[in-house]
Amino acid sequence: MNTSTRPTWAETWRMRRGFVSRVLLRVGVPVVVGAVLVTVAFATLPRPAAGTSAGSDSGPVVAADRQSALVSFADARDRMSDRGRPFVVTVIGDSTGNEQGEWVDLAFRQLSEELDRPLIQHPWDILTDSYLPEIRSNDDASAAPIILWNGSASGKTGAYSLLHFDALVPEQPDLVIFNHGLNNVPKPATVAPELTALVAEVERYWPESVGFAAILENPRFDQWAAAHATVIDNVGSWLAENQAVRPVDVHSAYIATGTAAETLLLPDLLHPSPAGSALTAATVLEALRR
Repeated sequence: MNTSTRPTWAETWRMRRGFVSRVLLRVGVPVVVGAVLVTVAFATLPRPAAGTSAGSDSGPVVAADRQSALVSFADARDRMSDRGRPFVVTVIGDSTGNEQGEWVDLAFRQLSEELDRPLIQHPWDILTDSYLPEIRSNDDASAAPIILWNGSASGKTGAYSLLHFDALVPEQPDLVIFNHGLNNVPKPATVAPELTALVAEVERYWPESVGFAAILENPRFDQWAAAHATVIDNVGSWLAENQAVRPVDVHSAYIATGTAAETLLLPDLLHPSPAGSALTAATVLEALRR
């Protein structure tokens, strides 16, 4: 396909800054807020489908063969050192990271402060299958921002993420972090094909330019514990076959705490507690630093 149908980070950044500047010069300061809202709406418009997609949230996923090798995670991550360009991250996952105060928010707020860069978060809304208004932090930092598209969707699997791919991934990311598996417990074998299909979809638009990481999620101690152990095995096997994807072993980090592992979850024995979210965030940050 023609990859020009989707903007690069640089094109999107220039469009945002250029559009606001032109409006400012022509009609003055009072309309800046409106201009920014229009620009954000443009950036989140779904793009034409590139090919493979799921037929429903839980339907079969047909993974296309990848057409190119993957860029290394380290090479993509190291673009963060260029303070003059935005660094774009897309998280494709579930309810363990969809709220403020959970691992996605915690990890990238800390990262933005460490790097002295603004953070622009775009949270996903499953009611509208679109992004909510951006959340900004560390705005006083002078470098180009970290732009975070947090496509974490409560109760969903990778099939949902693939179905809504064009809205979930509205611009070229530097890194994509997968955080799926906890909701695959009814059908543990589906997790690997879904991850394969998601990688293929990203590569179809931006071949050999995006770095990937995949999280082995926290353990479950509810009635789905055994099924989730199978999911973790499947994600581990998928990572072994896709070694360009950086593993982020949150599961082992929880288990390493011993009997305290259950205390890192809420009473549902599924979702991380605040302490569990902090552990997940710390594990993700460790992967981003090495």
